Amino acid sequence: MENLYDVVIIGGGVGGLQAAIHAGRYGWKTLVIDRSKGRTFYTPRYMNMLGYPEGVSGMELLKKGKQQAEQYGVEFLLKIATDVSRDEDGLFTVSAQRRKEYKAGITEQIDRVRTRKLVISTGIMDRHPEVPNVYHWAGYGIYYCADCDGYEVLNKRVVVVGKGNAGPSKALMLLNWTRDISVVNVDPTAVISEELQKQLEHYHIPVFHSPLKEFVGADRERVEQVILQDGTVIESDKVFSALGMHSVHSELAKKLGVETLANGHIVVDPRTKQTSVPGVWAVGDIVAHTQQAMIAIGEGAQAGVWINKILRQEGCLPERWVNASAPKEPVYL
Repeated sequence: MENLYDVVIIGGGVGGLQAAIHAGRYGWKTLVIDRSKGRTFYTPRYMNMLGYPEGVSGMELLKKGKQQAEQYGVEFLLKIATDVSRDEDGLFTVSAQRRKEYKAGITEQIDRVRTRKLVISTGIMDRHPEVPNVYHWAGYGIYYCADCDGYEVLNKRVVVVGKGNAGPSKALMLLNWTRDISVVNVDPTAVISEELQKQLEHYHIPVFHSPLKEFVGADRERVEQVILQDGTVIESDKVFSALGMHSVHSELAKKLGVETLANGHIVVDPRTKQTSVPGVWAVGDIVAHTQQAMIAIGEGAQAGVWINKILRQEGCLPERWVNASAPKEPVYL
């Protein structure tokens, strides 16, 4: 695929889709390159999303977002973006290929597209507790974001799983909703600070030091027991993971010289969401911010607005005007 786009968005999560919807509505020729099945795809329910009082799955949000973007002419390429570069003329070239070929190291079938502006929305992935069949519980009996799902453990027994200070810190956040909390420090060599130990004692939050063995429960909505390798059995209802992120997908951004934090998150202008590299925007969980879907959506909208402003400042017109006659002068009555 050899083609020039006004906007290419790498990543089809909710932030990337919102940027695509905005760009498409402005009339810009837009392509979303999406490897599919990111973090949002695996979220069974968003209960804090405006307009969905009964909750909505991440899968449903993505499906509707893609349909909405396609209404405005946005194109989709279901492949992995493997490389990106800035060309001498100031445009960007993005390479993409199928997942199987990429993993196998096959390079014969690579699509390359060029674009005036680039949006990076490649997201992150959470680190799961190391127990058998963890994906059976993920998002149902196991939660990861206290700001997103703390309310779901209202007055329930919660076990927070983490290393060192991470577990106690998340446990203290959950005090908004429950006082029945236990902490498991899965790495007994990881030190918990004296200050956090004092706070845990104050709120009567016990700490166990042992790796995990398994979770037990009759259905995926409830982890009834957390069993440790040292034989300890903790009665529970829900588990919160404080194990952090498995990966921050900012490799492509780094190839362009985009400024990132030590943890890999991308630094953006708070107003425009443009990165330190002109012509490159970043939205969603890849950005250094509170990681929530509605924030990602807002960032996608901001990026779309500012991409349009800058393209127009640069003298560009949407494709639909290229072969059209010049617009008439306005008539003032």
